[in-house]
Amino acid sequence: MVRRISLLILILSSLLLFSKEVLFNTYNNTGIVSLTNRTFPFTTSRDLEPFKASLETIYTPPEVRGITLDLPDSTALVLNNGVTIGVDVGDIRIPKDVFTELLDSTDLTFVYDAFPVEVFSHNMVVVKEPITKEKLEYYLSFFFKEFEIPKRIEGTIDVTPEPPEVRYSKVWHPLIGTVVFLNVTDDSTFVTLWNGREGKLWYQTTEATRLEVEVVDSIGQSTSLSFEALPVSFAERSYQSSVEFGQSLILPPLVNWFLPSTGEKLTVFSPEFPGVYHLIGYDESGNFLRMKVEVRDTTPPLVLSPEKIEDASSFRVEYICDGREVQKIPDGHHVVFVKATDTFGNTSTAFFVVNRPHRVIVRERPVPVYLGPKRKIQIGGLSLKGSLIFGWTREEVEVMMGEEVYKLEK
Repeated sequence: MVRRISLLILILSSLLLFSKEVLFNTYNNTGIVSLTNRTFPFTTSRDLEPFKASLETIYTPPEVRGITLDLPDSTALVLNNGVTIGVDVGDIRIPKDVFTELLDSTDLTFVYDAFPVEVFSHNMVVVKEPITKEKLEYYLSFFFKEFEIPKRIEGTIDVTPEPPEVRYSKVWHPLIGTVVFLNVTDDSTFVTLWNGREGKLWYQTTEATRLEVEVVDSIGQSTSLSFEALPVSFAERSYQSSVEFGQSLILPPLVNWFLPSTGEKLTVFSPEFPGVYHLIGYDESGNFLRMKVEVRDTTPPLVLSPEKIEDASSFRVEYICDGREVQKIPDGHHVVFVKATDTFGNTSTAFFVVNRPHRVIVRERPVPVYLGPKRKIQIGGLSLKGSLIFGWTREEVEVMMGEEVYKLEK
């Protein structure tokens, strides 16, 4: 008998030590007390805005004789926001037995709000009107210790906790080993544990091992899987090659070649700059291949004319005109030496005889055009000697005087 009384006192003491929350659901005027999950009806004497408040004090009617005071004559709970709760007095009125239970508690929190939800069981929770996930979680915590809210919150929903649904795909390649990808479906947050360590939704290993994966959601539900991982398996081979800058290198077939800097897959390698490049690849037999490609520029510029010079690299040009260095070839008949040198020191030279016409602008009326010392002059089909002509034209006329060419233009 003594043991039973002691156990009862211990249970009552533990209930008093824990904080109680009292929820007033204005949607159906039903209250709920946490810990005991007791429900009760309530009424209000005035309109109240939603609130969350704690117990401030307990009002007890004073014993006054000979004086009439307009004071409540019943005990009431006074909250820190000024709202009062009582049996036959106060802003919120509750049954007497519930009020007595609350008087025995020392730490009380009160929530007053609308929760348009009816709870029948785990698999039958009816959401009457739109409600946030946070409010629904808070409301259901008065009914269930564990539950899981689905993504769709409307109508009749099932909040029965379910372990995460896990689908996977496993890939093996001789160069990278085994890679496992997970696809997890769950209504709550979750963590992924690979061999006991938290990780991502994929895992890669180059060793032969056994992988244990466990997906645990926020309410403790879990799903476990295990996989056998295969190691990498390849033979490494190295090659060397070279190519002239400006040309392309056709790579060996039956090999998947890649440029490591960009990841671009290649069948023909066309370098943008001279230098040393390293290509990587693999074949269907599981061989890993490396190719060192040296790109050289040994080709000198191609000098086609003083004006037209071609080279894959940038270059500079020097002109020697009639024995003198010039920046630009002047008009007239000249012997020109051209020297072109590219960035890598490759040089080409060439001689050219150029005859660039002198251009003379004339008008509608005749104007004298002095052509230098007296020499043979050819105009169209005419040939004469002299050093001065009168010229006018409506179109371009070419005049030959010795080896010099003059163009008379309007």
